[in-house]
Amino acid sequence: MTKKRAVLFDLFFTLIDPLKGEYFRESEYAVLNVERSEFERWNDIDYDLRASGKIRGPYNVFRHITRGRAINDTLLLRAADARLERIGRALRGVEEQKLELLKKLREQGIMTCLVSNADDMDIHHWQSSPLCSCFDHTIFSCEAGLLKPDPRIYRLALERLGLQPAPPGAKLPAQCFYAGDGGHEELRGAAEAGMTTVLTTEYITQIWPEKIPSLRQNADYEVARLEDILTIIGS
Repeated sequence: MTKKRAVLFDLFFTLIDPLKGEYFRESEYAVLNVERSEFERWNDIDYDLRASGKIRGPYNVFRHITRGRAINDTLLLRAADARLERIGRALRGVEEQKLELLKKLREQGIMTCLVSNADDMDIHHWQSSPLCSCFDHTIFSCEAGLLKPDPRIYRLALERLGLQPAPPGAKLPAQCFYAGDGGHEELRGAAEAGMTTVLTTEYITQIWPEKIPSLRQNADYEVARLEDILTIIGS
């Protein structure tokens, strides 16, 4: 059987966990004295505007997230900086196993592409991450103007990798995997683009275990550790 020629990866909760305890030395939640769940509800409102790049600049993004709340400018800027640094710590603190996985894929001649929904705050420290040099191509939604699960963002990734998209309803035979935690219906979008989908539960088991059963519906495979994708690719 011909080996897969490419693997597309999600970023957050797939390659890194931005909610890891050690990254919370100072968080935007603590600065604003709100529960994480409450802040994330704010973040979900009109998220597509920020993640599609319609609102640019990290501080503009944060002002948009916190709009309508009585927060003075000094506190708002301090909280924004705390969020930037929390995400930055996650981007810089990539586990060695993840870096080794990406290295092994390249050594096997398998192309890699990062496809992530992200706003300007999420990618502010991207250049300082060891992941930055690990991919053949990187696609962030705020730069592409497209969000997963929009099929166009997957087609863009395939185009950059030099792969042809599958005809409607068909699979890309032995060509392309998509690996992610399933957020934003990304696995459905990847499956509809003809990719073999891999659900990784490594981080979400501790955060959103109740979501896993429904996420499995769009997964061809499931791994408890992202590194285990190597056994699937080799099968």
